[in-house]
Amino acid sequence: INSSIDRLEGRMTEFLGLGQRMVAKIAGSVWAMFLTFMVAAFILVDTERIHRFVRSLVPVHYQIRYVSLLTRLDVGLNGVVRGQLLICLVNGILTMIGLILIGVPFAFTLSLVAMVFSLIPIFGTILSTIPIMIMGFTVSFTTGILALAWILVIHFIEGNFLNPKIMGTASHIHPVLIVFALVTGEFIAGIAGALLAVPIFSILQTLFLFLKSMVEEFEPLENADNP
Repeated sequence: INSSIDRLEGRMTEFLGLGQRMVAKIAGSVWAMFLTFMVAAFILVDTERIHRFVRSLVPVHYQIRYVSLLTRLDVGLNGVVRGQLLICLVNGILTMIGLILIGVPFAFTLSLVAMVFSLIPIFGTILSTIPIMIMGFTVSFTTGILALAWILVIHFIEGNFLNPKIMGTASHIHPVLIVFALVTGEFIAGIAGALLAVPIFSILQTLFLFLKSMVEEFEPLENADNP
């Protein structure tokens, strides 16, 4: 009895420690989200003033290049956002059509969940599969398996066609590089890395092409000075 009581106390201590860590994680996440929204709000309110301040730091004879760089970054990031939103819409529509035909309850709600989770490229489809399978198995085992098969089909279409093609076209990034960026981002930072991989790659590609154009611009001048 004493041994059982000691083990029970140990388990309770571990359980309480797990609860404390979970509460700390949730509180930290809520605080980080609050700070993110607060900083984003300040940036949106003072966007023009921030632009003027940063522009004032750039020498006058580099102002044209600075504007060109900002324009390229804006085009690339806008393409990433548009492409991802289009993928989310297509994913949600395909999910709803399949769930209605299969007979899964709450098809519209589950499709909305799938559409939101599609903001996470490729891996979001996997995460949204869990509630769909649960609702499918509440009907029958066959319904759950059919729902899983349909989600796998959507995942295949998204991973091999929609994501590389739509994102690549919208953000002007080659589809192979899109896949490479997603895999690398997921390997380095998990879901957050997969979510931010394409925008970060778009920024890096824009900076690389900008520096490349500057080098190509200065090379003829150097050759002219050194015949």
